[in-house]
Amino acid sequence: MPVFRRVLRSPLFVPTVLVGGTLTTLYLLSAVTRVAGGDWGQFQTFGYLGGIPHAPGYPLLTGSVHLVTRVAGFAEPAHVANLVNASYAIAAGVGLFVVTAVLTRSRLAGFLATAVFTTGYSVWAQATQTGTMSLQTLIVVLLIGALVAYDDQPSVWRLAAVGFATGLSLTNHGISVFMLPATAVFVASRRFPGIARPRTLAAVAGAVVAGLLPWIYVVRGLFVPMPTASPEHRELLTVEGLVRLVFDQPLSLVGGVGTIAKPIGAGGLTFIDRWPLLANDMLRELGWGWLALAAVGWAVLARQRARLAGWIAWTGLTTIWFILASYPFFDSARYFAVIYALLAVCLAVAVGWLLRRAEPTVRRFAPSWARYAVLAAGVVVLAAGLRVQQQFTGEARDNIVQLRENAAEQAMIGIMRQMAPDSIYLTNWTSSWYARYAAFREGHRGIRIRTADYYTMGFDQAADILASGRRLYIQRSTPEYEAAYTVEPRWGVIYEVLPAEPSKSGG
Repeated sequence: MPVFRRVLRSPLFVPTVLVGGTLTTLYLLSAVTRVAGGDWGQFQTFGYLGGIPHAPGYPLLTGSVHLVTRVAGFAEPAHVANLVNASYAIAAGVGLFVVTAVLTRSRLAGFLATAVFTTGYSVWAQATQTGTMSLQTLIVVLLIGALVAYDDQPSVWRLAAVGFATGLSLTNHGISVFMLPATAVFVASRRFPGIARPRTLAAVAGAVVAGLLPWIYVVRGLFVPMPTASPEHRELLTVEGLVRLVFDQPLSLVGGVGTIAKPIGAGGLTFIDRWPLLANDMLRELGWGWLALAAVGWAVLARQRARLAGWIAWTGLTTIWFILASYPFFDSARYFAVIYALLAVCLAVAVGWLLRRAEPTVRRFAPSWARYAVLAAGVVVLAAGLRVQQQFTGEARDNIVQLRENAAEQAMIGIMRQMAPDSIYLTNWTSSWYARYAAFREGHRGIRIRTADYYTMGFDQAADILASGRRLYIQRSTPEYEAAYTVEPRWGVIYEVLPAEPSKSGG
């Protein structure tokens, strides 16, 4: 009870509740109510089915989606999955406010930084559909909070908190691997007398293990058949398969597909080619003014907390390196929420520093403390309001509307029920999750969903499929199909392929 009373009396309690309530309203109402395509749809589908989406398994995200969709079995699973993701985004925003308010000793600075971050183009979009970055941002914010607390007053339990957040980070996206060296340097450079004692080491090791516990979700595949490669394919994992899934594919330098292998195998960075895209997306997210303030904040942080400034710089730059060097396309909207959170921390530092620097000058015109406080609060609230108004009436809002409309247009609930049993549906990988989810949501009837190149729609497979006597549906018609077969529109943009009419076959 004393702890509870201290929380209620804390000057951060009321503003934290207000921030949390505002974000809850925004993100829960924005959450897409249907399944999505691509990785988002994959996480929703495998989370609903209790499977493993792709290496390394993302146990914290997928496991939590699976648990909540089972508890809320009365609701639409795809919507529930998106609400779970939105909850992580809400927690990340609230955590960012608390951490920045404590770091800067300014609730106004924390409020402005949180408003700028949570209404960002890609940050807001990530909060609406199930993906890894809202959760990853939450974990990064928790780790920053733990590092700040440890930096202020090193102790066994504060170091254990760093260990727990580090372990938890390794249950989500692979970019967490890049944070490990920076965290180790941070801890090693801020030692305290008892850091090497067995009790301390045991507490930290136990905390790391506790953070890793979500991996139980994946390890259970050794004992329970789980969907792995595709939703319709259930299998027991072998120990060798588990190691390959969790370690070899994401981490191996040769032949891997994940965090370490991709950047190493990319043959060097391509900053020159991709820098314009990076700059354009960052300006869309924040704008020159906020980016300039964040740069000032990092410089202030470098003077006040060099360890934290170094940690932020390392984490941000390695994340950018991973994205620029790993993919043939540039996808800042998917991965850069972490970078924007780091910039928001620096932004809060800059605002807090400016408020302190401006106080003596402003008091000449507003002699009392109360007048200064009102003036400072007015300026910050006005800046936050302008930012929110800009995002709610511009590209950011339009993007959310488009995401919701696209999911509604692509929904295949009801359509799969009308397809002939044991038929085949050819679609590209991104759009396949609308169909895969619908097939299992309505009860799978042996409909085989195959992924194909979007432009050819698996034309080379059509003859064999029709010869087998199975019905064939395709996502879109192509000139090749129309020249060789009879293509009939069925539901929206879905077509059925039938044997050629006599006039087409020359009869």
